[in-house]
Amino acid sequence: MEISVVVPTYNRRETVLRTLQTLFAQSLAPSRFEVVVVVDGSMDGTADALKALHPACGFQIVEQENRGLAGARNTGYRAARAGLVLFLDDDMLCDPGLVQAHLHAHQGTDSIAAFGAIFLSPDSPPSLAAECFKREIGFSHLQRRANPNLKLELRECIFSNSSILRNRLHELDGFDENFRMREDLEFGIRLFQTGVHPVPLPGAIAYQYYDKTSEDLIRDAEAFARADWLLSQKHPSAKIEGYLSTSNSESSIKHKVRELCARAPAVADLVLGPACTFAERLYNLGPIRRLGVRALRARRRIHWLHRVRELQQSPAEPSGATSA
Repeated sequence: MEISVVVPTYNRRETVLRTLQTLFAQSLAPSRFEVVVVVDGSMDGTADALKALHPACGFQIVEQENRGLAGARNTGYRAARAGLVLFLDDDMLCDPGLVQAHLHAHQGTDSIAAFGAIFLSPDSPPSLAAECFKREIGFSHLQRRANPNLKLELRECIFSNSSILRNRLHELDGFDENFRMREDLEFGIRLFQTGVHPVPLPGAIAYQYYDKTSEDLIRDAEAFARADWLLSQKHPSAKIEGYLSTSNSESSIKHKVRELCARAPAVADLVLGPACTFAERLYNLGPIRRLGVRALRARRRIHWLHRVRELQQSPAEPSGATSA
């Protein structure tokens, strides 16, 4: 057993079953890897569906009460039997060589964390939210495919389709379960301070099925704001472009306009919300779709900033900042 693949899941029975089928069809010999699925309080019959599976590779099903992604990942790596742990999300369709690529990357070194490529699954419902995914996460991986020497920034280190030695996880006591968002970034800050280096693996490809809506992204933005505030309290010296530590020092006109809109995000939504709705209806028209994406990204930033400013005025709240 050389590598353990940890897949946390919560109330996504059919989705995780699709992910597992692509893992069970890996080119790596089944005797060399196992899959550990952590059922994080699911109530949709996920555990029963998993128990009906009998793959050729090692297979563990671990059930627990809902503890969030950080808690599920911690449970998974602690149950893992291999010295190398690969984290995957429950909505990722994996190329046949994905696990092999991660295993190969760690040969001869114990000081890296390997990050595979994540692209939008072609069967994801077309939406502005999916387009944002393509232009953000997907685009960064496309850039790296074109330029393999491109440096991997800390803010890009998402621990989905990523691998690390299990003893490194043990040394840092895994992910901080106070975080329900940004658990990746928080762990990355601690991990890379120990001398571990992030290494991109453009050939380890996963396709993420993305079915979020525009309103889901707005809710996520406010949840990210709470986590970013907590992150700034735990790691005040960390300067990460685009996050709270650098956003407070921005002085551009665009930032000042966002600050003004953030005082009353509901008013901004009166303008930007209909623009998003209109663009969803005319999604196939490229120029309209691009305008809709810009409107949605502006809404996300405004709601994020509004919540950040609320938290800065209520310093007692960060202890509950991860309840989302």
